[in-house]
Amino acid sequence: MKILFTGGGGVGNEAIYRFLHKQYDLHFADADPLTISPVIPAKYRYAIPMANDPSFISVINKLCDKLSIDLLVPGVDEELLKISQLDNIKSLLPQHKYIETMLDKFQCAKALEMQGLDYPLTEIASNIDEKSSDIAYPCIVKPRNGRGSKNVNIIHSYKQLQAYLTLTGIKSSEVVVQELLVGQEYTVLMSADQNMNLKAIVPVKVDMKRGITIRAQSHINDIVINKCHAVHDAIPAQGCYNIQLIYTNDGRVVPFEINPRVSTTFCLGIASGIDPISNFLDNQRTDKLLGFNNVKLQRTWVNNFYDL
Repeated sequence: MKILFTGGGGVGNEAIYRFLHKQYDLHFADADPLTISPVIPAKYRYAIPMANDPSFISVINKLCDKLSIDLLVPGVDEELLKISQLDNIKSLLPQHKYIETMLDKFQCAKALEMQGLDYPLTEIASNIDEKSSDIAYPCIVKPRNGRGSKNVNIIHSYKQLQAYLTLTGIKSSEVVVQELLVGQEYTVLMSADQNMNLKAIVPVKVDMKRGITIRAQSHINDIVINKCHAVHDAIPAQGCYNIQLIYTNDGRVVPFEINPRVSTTFCLGIASGIDPISNFLDNQRTDKLLGFNNVKLQRTWVNNFYDL
């Protein structure tokens, strides 16, 4: 089976290649192919345009045809809606409407609320009044459609909210203000087949994060697993996605974002014994989730030098 990963310069892709290249024919594409790890042989690295380039889909289609790709694994938020509409190739993604909802952090919170699931109080910044708000300070402020912790801040007052809007230049209608949850953060890998049958849940305990996860460990935690299973049952999806949540100090398990794609800790799920690709292709329903091992991830930077 031939698989193409976009966002090929992502931090977890060299590990994905090491774990899976004997099982699958793996290829990696990025708008800047020089960011793709040299662990991945040059013959498997490709240049593609940015997702906002008008030629993006055309180039993806041509590359998939050229390589006879069987499965696409997108890793960049801006690509998801476009790739999810391709009907000539499978992608390891949830369905289009699900992606549309979850990319919007306000709509994500509303979807959780509508299903009676625990969620952080969330409001659009343009609806926040100086004198009254259900959300107490300090709280989180972030773009409705942001990623990688960019422009995510803790604010302590309405004045700081206004300063945030001024400094970032983001419209208040495109910013969410969210309840600050204190506790242990998890990024939970959710692996389902094409019929939305859930095959595996791998909670990843985040120990250090700087936009991307630096140190983490897969963690068998039945409370977190049961909560995420309930989220999937209420809002089912195909493919692979991840739930970011806080296991609060007072015992709540609260999803605060659902990312409709593989995360940078996708490789940790694989290292723990889960193969989301195989899970996606196997459409046999099962009532028992696949087991996994507790594994620790530590990322370090590598300096690469090239003769000019």
